Amino acid sequence: MNKSLPGAVLVTVGDELLLGDRADTNGGWLAAFLTQAGFRVQQIMTVGDDHAAIQAALSGAIEAAKGGVVVVTGGLGPTQDDVTREAVADWLGVALRSDPQIREELEVRFRNRGIARLPTPNLRLTQVPEGAEVLPNLAGTAPGLALSLGSKGSQGGWLFLLPGVPVEMRALMEKEVAPRLDRVMNPRPTPPASALIRTSGIPESALAERLEAVLEGTPGIVVQYRPSWEGVELRITSSAGPDALSSFLAEANETLAPWQYGGDGSSLAEAVIARCARVGWTLAVAESCTGGLLGARLTTVPGSSSVFLGGVIAYANRLKTSLLGVEGATLDAYGAVSEPVAMQMAAGIRALTGAQVGVSITGVAGPGGGAPHRPVGTVCFGLVDAQGREVSEQVYFPGGRDEVRERAVQHALRLVYQAALTRIKA
Repeated sequence: MNKSLPGAVLVTVGDELLLGDRADTNGGWLAAFLTQAGFRVQQIMTVGDDHAAIQAALSGAIEAAKGGVVVVTGGLGPTQDDVTREAVADWLGVALRSDPQIREELEVRFRNRGIARLPTPNLRLTQVPEGAEVLPNLAGTAPGLALSLGSKGSQGGWLFLLPGVPVEMRALMEKEVAPRLDRVMNPRPTPPASALIRTSGIPESALAERLEAVLEGTPGIVVQYRPSWEGVELRITSSAGPDALSSFLAEANETLAPWQYGGDGSSLAEAVIARCARVGWTLAVAESCTGGLLGARLTTVPGSSSVFLGGVIAYANRLKTSLLGVEGATLDAYGAVSEPVAMQMAAGIRALTGAQVGVSITGVAGPGGGAPHRPVGTVCFGLVDAQGREVSEQVYFPGGRDEVRERAVQHALRLVYQAALTRIKA
């Protein structure tokens, strides 16, 4: 990590974050945004809607940022538990003033919504600490605030107060905060060159073992591993510059190629749609234990209609037979969770829809339904492509019901991605 980069500290505010009612997505997004902008994120702190806690966090944040930037999200709303602006004003030793322009804009917004009178709680949104610059919030009602900390201790730096609603916070960071940082905190050192690589189908330990051999003799390269049910995401950073990073990635390509997808950081579903479009494939799915999750993942991708035709959720065996043409003798001989049944499901959905590629999933997601020869977590896959090539696999996935289902969807996507990649190379 480049220690010459200006520091940044993030403070997320809200009792709901401490109670577990809501996950903090703001901290991670802000960390990535500021890292890309040339800051070194030192800490991410979460505190409740409490004056003392917010003020203690601010004191610690200013010290850790060392003249850089502190971003606080949350607690700027109209209700009594939104106390961030009051806590900040008290901490700075300044008064709150009512901003007439904010009030006028709020009244116009509420009139446009058919509400003649501005609700009294919304008057809290017009309160601004003395010396703060108002950042207009076009995505919501609570404006952001920017304050120079040159008069607060010897560290200096900048403090930004932003709404906790993610879409509002992100819009303000991109449209209001980033341009100000470019004006008041430039020039900034160039952040280390980095690349984000996503892999699927290989455990973290196995991937690390393969990469360690490539890492030997390549100083200045740091690899961070981020495992999840989707696979292992790698952030590869080079303190020696972009050329050194490119050289390492070229050396690591043979190791990563079988598992890597989405070179631009896209999701596996996005990569699948792009690959299928490139080779001119249409795709249909037959799902049992995943209950439509595979189709849902594919249709979240804009433009997926050019590739994805549709699917069948055949949960009951009689639907596997009547809709997908799975033979009763195959079900009797091998059971619903088997490679032969998965293959017939894939062939059936391809024939039913006219798709060039059919892929299927059938498994035991749990918590019940397992057997000694086929425990919970066993999932079978089938794939038939336009050239008549067939792929079938049986895989065991750890975890509870939801994780097994999500892992199964990711694996099915990977099967299609690899098939399309093989087609490209053929």
